[in-house]
Amino acid sequence: MNALKFRNRKWVVLAQLLIFVFVLGCAGGSSQENKPVGVDSVESVKSGKYPKFEFSKEIHKFGEISEGEIGVCDFYFKNIGESNLIIKSIESDCGCANFKWTKKPIKVGEESKITIEFNSKGRHGKQYKVITIYSNTLQKKKKLILTANVE
Repeated sequence: MNALKFRNRKWVVLAQLLIFVFVLGCAGGSSQENKPVGVDSVESVKSGKYPKFEFSKEIHKFGEISEGEIGVCDFYFKNIGESNLIIKSIESDCGCANFKWTKKPIKVGEESKITIEFNSKGRHGKQYKVITIYSNTLQKKKKLILTANVE
């Protein structure tokens, strides 16, 4: 009789553990990327209408620059989508770039720009940097490229 109680207790503990894992998995796994930034994001998801970038260029070549020089470039774009465009954040694959952009929603048909400052301090030779823009577009991410030859 004791063996039967022990076996049943193991199943009860196992069932409780599985329920705990299931509840934890359903409740705790929401990520920041899936959370809307503002009313424009919520409305675009509900309607199926999204903003869309159209850049005049997606690669900027600084050419030859001296080590320590700060190169500045602008990436101009237009929102050719069907709802307001919101840039949530911009990151680079290194700590060598600073970014400036409007934090306000960019309306359909409006143009704007992203200014990037590339700091070549401590860098030598050919440089290839990927800039990632996080936004409320359907693709969520857009990549731009910077190149330079640092002497």
